[in-house]
Amino acid sequence: MTSGGVHDEGDGIEVVILEIRAVDEMVGKIRVASATPGADAAVEAWRASHGDEGSGSRGHDHAVVGDTLMYLHDAPDGTLVPHARYPDGSEKIYTDAAHAQEVF
Repeated sequence: MTSGGVHDEGDGIEVVILEIRAVDEMVGKIRVASATPGADAAVEAWRASHGDEGSGSRGHDHAVVGDTLMYLHDAPDGTLVPHARYPDGSEKIYTDAAHAQEVF
């Protein structure tokens, strides 16, 4: 774990530990964005330009926000874990301290 609650997993994956309320806010924003008209087409266009996120079989509620693909995964206990995938292939996973070990 590095300072600031960030852990670099290598392969361009970074785990960012936030307070649970901040994670919950991200979940809500991703869900809203994924439900907007045209969200599915934007996700498909993003994938066509930048490639598949690689963990799409477990991900859901996909949305493109700016140039970032955002989506959610389910932790084993059902908690939702936000992911952000960038055009360069790097990824950030946002979680709270209680679930950090599950995403490492």
